[in-house]
Amino acid sequence: MLWGKQLSKITNIAISVLMASIYFFSSSMYTPSFPDIQSGLQTSEALVQQTLSLFFIALACSQLICGPLSERYGRKPIALLSSFVFVIGSMTCLLADSIEVLLIGRIIQGLGVGGLYLLCRTILQDAFEKTELMEILAWYGIFFMSLPGLTLILGGYLTQHFGWHSNFVFMACLSIATLLIIAFIKRETIRKTNPDAIKPKQILEDYALIASNVTFLCYLTMMFSGTSCILLFQVTGSFVAQHQFDLTAADYGIGSMVLIVSSVASRFIWTQFLKHRISENMTLVYGSLIQIVSCAVITLSLVVHSYLLMLIGFSAMAFGSAFLLAVAGVSALYLFPNHKGQVGAIYGALQMVGAFGFTFCLSFVPATHGVMVISSWILSLFTGIALIILFRQQSKNLVLAES
Repeated sequence: MLWGKQLSKITNIAISVLMASIYFFSSSMYTPSFPDIQSGLQTSEALVQQTLSLFFIALACSQLICGPLSERYGRKPIALLSSFVFVIGSMTCLLADSIEVLLIGRIIQGLGVGGLYLLCRTILQDAFEKTELMEILAWYGIFFMSLPGLTLILGGYLTQHFGWHSNFVFMACLSIATLLIIAFIKRETIRKTNPDAIKPKQILEDYALIASNVTFLCYLTMMFSGTSCILLFQVTGSFVAQHQFDLTAADYGIGSMVLIVSSVASRFIWTQFLKHRISENMTLVYGSLIQIVSCAVITLSLVVHSYLLMLIGFSAMAFGSAFLLAVAGVSALYLFPNHKGQVGAIYGALQMVGAFGFTFCLSFVPATHGVMVISSWILSLFTGIALIILFRQQSKNLVLAES
């Protein structure tokens, strides 16, 4: 009996990892091929970048829908539906012969990936107690800090040797494998469904409760800032590396791995040496300070026109951002223990709306080194403002609790 329960937990972790991996493969793997897509489909930089922006907004909408649906009908049916939609989207991208078809395919992919990415967290919350989950997510985070770099290397290699379509061949195979695994291996994890979860009034009340919480929004802003530094390097850095520094797609992919190694090192150091020695608030402060120093290095890289220095600056920023992600991500999810599906949905959706807005804005400005410098300072400013508001809110809550 004990062995069966342990095996079930391992299976849930493995399936959760697979579902979360899909997000990283579908969001970042093909970014080294942006210049090739631009020339192959005879389109503009802006439209190519919008294949990522539209993916994020579709992903956000999907999570808002799938959260309540998973509370009402269970996790497995929604995971099955999401994986099927992901298959359709991947095949559409694979067969795309114009930028318009590729954009449609990316929207469909986003709708499918959104449900899977939401449920990868939710099924773990169903299967584990908070203390167990905190430990799992610490190592989980290290793995997913490394995955974006690996996907960029793989995407760069496939693009250089087989063309940009090969990225979507990989995604199509991954989508079919995921559909089969969910259909035949995944078990239902929710103990009791909520018949009221999909009632419009209940949905609006739950989402309003979560989205109006100041502490939640501060954590979310820091999550946005932390993840966007890597997004900035993916979306604009690909063009800068290949057009301004004459690097290949494969070279850019390998260089991107430095950011991920830095993120993994940061998360490992925090988990093993700092987690029980410094407070969560101090972890956030250190992360913010490291971001500021990193912005100074990135600015210097523009002055001396050095790709190596720019890479060092963004790697340092990824190091500091990992401190933010370690605390803000978990803290935000556990503010509302009785609304797991809903908080996961709005947390993921708002995070993706932020990613959409950020990448969409980037698509309207030149993909230059200078834009990367300005954007990095803006992200650092967001972190600082969120941190100040969070500390003021915590002080306010403390005064109310004592009175």
